[in-house]
Amino acid sequence: MYNVLLVSIASFFDSTGEIPFMFKRAGCNVDVFCNKTSWLLTNRYHDNWIESSEDHETFKNQLLKLVEDKPDHYDWIVPLEDITIKLMNESIESEAIFKKILPINKIENRDILSSKAGLSSVCEKYGIATPRYINYSEVMDIEVIKQKLDFPILLKEDFSFSGIGIQYCEDASKLQECLDKVRVKTNLVLQEFIKGEDIGLEALFRDGELITYNTGEVLNYMYDKFSFTTRRKYYQDVDIAGLLRTLGKNVGLNSFASIQYVYHPERKTYYLIEVDARTNSWMPYSRFTGYDFSDGIRRIMNNDLTYIETGTTPVDKRVEVAIFDRDIRRCIKHKDFKGMLPWIFNTGGYWKFIPLYDRKISRRVFKKLMKDFLKIRNNT
Repeated sequence: MYNVLLVSIASFFDSTGEIPFMFKRAGCNVDVFCNKTSWLLTNRYHDNWIESSEDHETFKNQLLKLVEDKPDHYDWIVPLEDITIKLMNESIESEAIFKKILPINKIENRDILSSKAGLSSVCEKYGIATPRYINYSEVMDIEVIKQKLDFPILLKEDFSFSGIGIQYCEDASKLQECLDKVRVKTNLVLQEFIKGEDIGLEALFRDGELITYNTGEVLNYMYDKFSFTTRRKYYQDVDIAGLLRTLGKNVGLNSFASIQYVYHPERKTYYLIEVDARTNSWMPYSRFTGYDFSDGIRRIMNNDLTYIETGTTPVDKRVEVAIFDRDIRRCIKHKDFKGMLPWIFNTGGYWKFIPLYDRKISRRVFKKLMKDFLKIRNNT
């Protein structure tokens, strides 16, 4: 049996709820390491629950002890969110333990993990196209910034996710105002804003090799373009596949990754914006795109690291996918009544995106949706 350990410390992240289903469909034995309130427990597709502490230091020590006591038991350990990855990356010194737990196999590139500054540095190291940037210092003069960067720019806190910790600055006159909004200025990155096509994608790597991926044209954001997305159209692209294969080998990506590019049509360049070496909410929905991550997991289980270019959906076809509770909340919040119609009338088969396959997770999703609906109603 192929044993997998899914690890989560952030109980408030709902994105972990459907991840065990993806592994179970691949035929894995699935253990989860989390606290009792975690979304990671809200499903019927894990075999064993190992209870963890909510305290970060204790959690770290518990996980390390678990791995050290059973060094050969788990074939794959998957930390599921940035907070867990950051905690373990800051704690692990042994290269062997690093490769066992963390989602890259090149310890020299560990700065890329949950760090905006680290990503920019690694891109520069390997000649990967990314927007021009500088590392901000509070002694830095605004005139110096204007000489090095063209506005508009983004101010990116080093550790941030879901669009939190990013400020958009239109011109230099607004820079100080934007800086005042930044919560943590340590390792703050100032980065040129590239106007182009936003491309969000999910990928699976093993030992630096690309196993499978899905590219998504963003249809709807929850708030603005720096927030999380609720609808996408998925497709395959030979140029993006080439970029991912190079990225995986250079960085040593060794698990799942949520990646963002911006394509500049005039320059015909894909700029790498984000690499979060973790799972996200979209990955279990790859079963609807024709390029299923569960199939990729099966290949890894069989030690087959061959990248397969063809799936069950033609390469030139775009497949619309939506995340049920996110998109319903977006429609309600923004009074997008037209956007509600597919959910009401099952247009395009939208009902298949409702997680009714698992009563346990569907109950919690509907409960959260109702809570959010009442909050939105009380605030209007």
